Amino acid sequence: MDLPRSPDTDVMVRELWDRQQIIDVMLRFGRGLDLHDWEMYASTLADPFEADFFDLTGHPAVTTTPALFAKFASACLEQLAVMHQFSNFSIDVRGDEAQGIIYHISRHRMPNRRGDDHYTQYGWYENSFRRTADGWKISRLKHTFRWCDGNPTLIDTSNPEWQAAAATVFGI
Repeated sequence: MDLPRSPDTDVMVRELWDRQQIIDVMLRFGRGLDLHDWEMYASTLADPFEADFFDLTGHPAVTTTPALFAKFASACLEQLAVMHQFSNFSIDVRGDEAQGIIYHISRHRMPNRRGDDHYTQYGWYENSFRRTADGWKISRLKHTFRWCDGNPTLIDTSNPEWQAAAATVFGI
C-alpha cells in the first residue's frame, strides 16, 4: 500500500509562512480596532476591497477603500472600549489568493444611562486575502454574527458622524 506523498519541505514551509502572515493580518486588524489605531486597521485592507457588514448595517456588500472604511469603523467604535478575540483559523492558501474563516468574539463597552454597558457579538469573518507588494491584505471582509448579547445601541447609528461614514461607504 502506497502512502500519500508529503509535500516538499519548501512547499510546506511556504504554506505555513503564508498562513501565519494571514493570521497576523487578522490579529493586526483586531488590534487596530481595539487600540482605535485606524492607520493600523486600514493597513490590513486591500485597496479597494469588498466589505459585507449586512448583519450590522442591513445593507448589501460594497466595494470601498481602507481610508473610508477606517472612518466608518472609527464612527462605530471610537467612543467604546473594545476587545476582539479571534480563534478557529481555517485558511486555504492558493498561490497569491486565500480564503479564511476566522471566529470572533467582539466585546464593546461603554457606561451609559440607556441600558447595559456592554454589547458582545459572537460569530466569524468569512474573508478573502490577496498577496500584495506590501504583504497579505484582506480583499473581502465579511462580518457575520451568530448571536449577540447586551445593548446594541452602544454602536450609535443615530450619531451624525456614524451616519455620514455609513452614507459614504454603504450609500445609506
